Amino acid sequence: MGGALAGVVPYALGVAASPLPIIAVILVLFSDRARLAGPAFVAGALAGVVTVGAAVYVLTGYGYFDGDHQGGTVAQVVRIGVGLALLFAAYLHVVRHRRAKGQHAMPKWMASADRWSPVKASVLALLMYGVDPKNLALCAGAAKSLAASPTVVAVVALSVFAVIACLPVAVPVFLFLAGGDRAASRLDRLKTWLSTHHLLVMAGLLLVFGVLLISHGLRGVLGH
Repeated sequence: MGGALAGVVPYALGVAASPLPIIAVILVLFSDRARLAGPAFVAGALAGVVTVGAAVYVLTGYGYFDGDHQGGTVAQVVRIGVGLALLFAAYLHVVRHRRAKGQHAMPKWMASADRWSPVKASVLALLMYGVDPKNLALCAGAAKSLAASPTVVAVVALSVFAVIACLPVAVPVFLFLAGGDRAASRLDRLKTWLSTHHLLVMAGLLLVFGVLLISHGLRGVLGH
């Protein structure tokens, strides 16, 4: 159990570090139906993470992903290439942040987040956590790391993974429901900070995973 949990936690932290879902849920909490839309957003996020993780675990058990994470030279070279691409993407994020001088426009789909219905909030959260390429890859990686684990262990590990991954969007919702209007000013300050620094947060995340992929790939190549 300990090994399984240790294997999924880094992936969960990668999902949790995504700044855009946090901004989105804070915007939702400023809507007229925040007390319904906020929990709906968290439910959608959990559904996205759990669905991808469970599907990949089951498919891996049937052999659909056999060898995908094994140590073949070609696979390791691809891993290094992806790592280098992530490092370049991190550099581009830093450049964009410097050029914008802290004035980052919100994505167009977020402009109406404070008017989302509970259903729309849950669906969009599901897409952000289950379909977004970065989060999809991280959820799949966590599930594949459990390929050799018994079903009970995998279920517990994936549950812990889902909780950690979605904790950053669950905490603002809990604070809002517990604090009401008193929490609004704090959430607004958090939203402002993330809106200004989300490119740097993403750059840091891409840098960490790029370095990890390159180091794992190099170990695999040199091991051959």
